[in-house]
Amino acid sequence: MFLDKTILLGGCIAAFVTLSSCDNKQRGQQIREEAQREIVQKKLSEKALKEQIIREDNKVHGLVSKINDTEELSEFELQIKELELDECLVNQGSFTIFAPNNKAFDNKNLSVLDKKSSDYNKVEAKKALKYHVIQNKWTAEKLESEIVKSGGSLELTTQNGASIHATLDKTNIILNDESGHTARILSADMSASNGSLYIIDSVLMAD
Repeated sequence: MFLDKTILLGGCIAAFVTLSSCDNKQRGQQIREEAQREIVQKKLSEKALKEQIIREDNKVHGLVSKINDTEELSEFELQIKELELDECLVNQGSFTIFAPNNKAFDNKNLSVLDKKSSDYNKVEAKKALKYHVIQNKWTAEKLESEIVKSGGSLELTTQNGASIHATLDKTNIILNDESGHTARILSADMSASNGSLYIIDSVLMAD
């Protein structure tokens, strides 16, 4: 009888120890998972804060601010605001913009950007403007160097997926669009917190 009770007691203790061990393992797993979630949440919060700081800095010192402060780009400024491209250009990332001056928009063949034209379409107009934007910051020095390395013609992929080709005419950078027209850079490499701004004398058009 005593032996049976001892065996029973031992079994109960073993079961209790086993259950306690399982509980401890589960609790340990829960603690690790909670800690991992906190780490992930902290990283996401830090990333969001960093992006917000960059965004606010770009609003003050970025490309859009440079465009707004340049009188001869007032028409280009109006266009990017109308099509909400200005918001895209203050987000994280760096860009190079080839902005046509006001005189360039006097061209009567620019129906795609003329709101009074029956051919005007916001989607197509946005594509036309994005054709003037390329990813990353390209300084004038870098452009000239890469043109030479590329044998005299450098292909640049724009934000609408089409390409422009940059060439050199003596010391001047010339942009060649897909429709066969050229644009000359009038003012080069206006540096901003999120890229480079160039003023050109013609509106570029994709094929």
